[in-house]
Amino acid sequence: MDDGWVRLVLESVVDREPPLGSVVNDSLRAGVKLRRRRRAQGVAGSAAVVAVVAVVAVAIPKMPPQNSAASRTAPGRTAYVANIGADTITPISTANGTPGRPIKLDNYPVSIAITPDGKTAYVPCLLNAVVPITTATNRPGRPIRIEGSPQTIVITPDGKTAYVLTRGTGDRTHDSTVVPITTATGKPGRPIRIGPSSQAFPAQDMAITPDGKTVYVLRGGHPGTVVPIATATNTAGNPIRVGRSPEDIAITPDGKTAYVASGDDPGLVTPIATATNTAGNPIRVGRSPQFIAITPDGKTAYVANYDSGTVTPVVTATNTAERPVNVGLHPWTIAITPDGRTIYVDSDKTNKVTPIATATNKAGNPIKVGTEPYSIVFVP
Repeated sequence: MDDGWVRLVLESVVDREPPLGSVVNDSLRAGVKLRRRRRAQGVAGSAAVVAVVAVVAVAIPKMPPQNSAASRTAPGRTAYVANIGADTITPISTANGTPGRPIKLDNYPVSIAITPDGKTAYVPCLLNAVVPITTATNRPGRPIRIEGSPQTIVITPDGKTAYVLTRGTGDRTHDSTVVPITTATGKPGRPIRIGPSSQAFPAQDMAITPDGKTVYVLRGGHPGTVVPIATATNTAGNPIRVGRSPEDIAITPDGKTAYVASGDDPGLVTPIATATNTAGNPIRVGRSPQFIAITPDGKTAYVANYDSGTVTPVVTATNTAERPVNVGLHPWTIAITPDGRTIYVDSDKTNKVTPIATATNKAGNPIKVGTEPYSIVFVP
């Protein structure tokens, strides 16, 4: 994998990163400890809380084949960056790493999901809206208003429905729902209640199976649970018990197993058999596992261990952990290139992204990025 290609795009983001306002900077310094392991206490509409949730979301383009200059300059590929501190989305040409005109939004854009056909990007904004962006023109459409504070979003493989995880606001910050949105009309459906979470450990994340039949939602607490939602009926099933404070979930490409990282347990990842929605024996990894990514061939799950400064490879065939890879302070999120050869791990303390070669599980030279990198994604 050509790390120079990734460096080009990341550096272009850093060079043109909009300055954070004084309120956000002050809030960041005051709230670093509270933000640890993504445990914001909910969103009450203040920049102070928003700064604790996320500062930068870095989007990395789909990687071109090695030694292929023509594919590097092929048109039609764009990476999108959610700038929560600037209320903008930045499109970046992956041909040369040049950012385009920022797309102005409101209400703190926090994440991005793109439809399978690549035509629309959906952006959850923390203050009660999801904004569709037409990728052909980079123009935002009419905001889709929903109740609660949108946190993250997944889209069904057929592109017909987007599911948005929301948290309550005010004195209902521990209440979480999932709102289905029909992408053809932009209309939200009836919210799916997943039950209350601990106020200190709210619902964190969700994932959808490759066949689009089930959405799994993490619900915080001691113990934590995973709530399956049947997309055919938009109904929630029985919660599946996992470790305390589940932080992230990833599903194997064949859809047979979901892996859940529990940030408050002594380094545990729980496998769930999706056919029966039953949890298997936990797998011991590093301290405070925060994020999981699975290789395209489904053979290895990589787990970022926040407090250990390591990434643990887990062999999915046997659910056994291999020797951890040292990546430095506080690894946060992981993305794997489409060819499965390289994973990229960001650190919210060093402001760097570290590549790891999956063939050898050896770390390469870190890549300098912006302040407090929060997530890494690939555009289809």
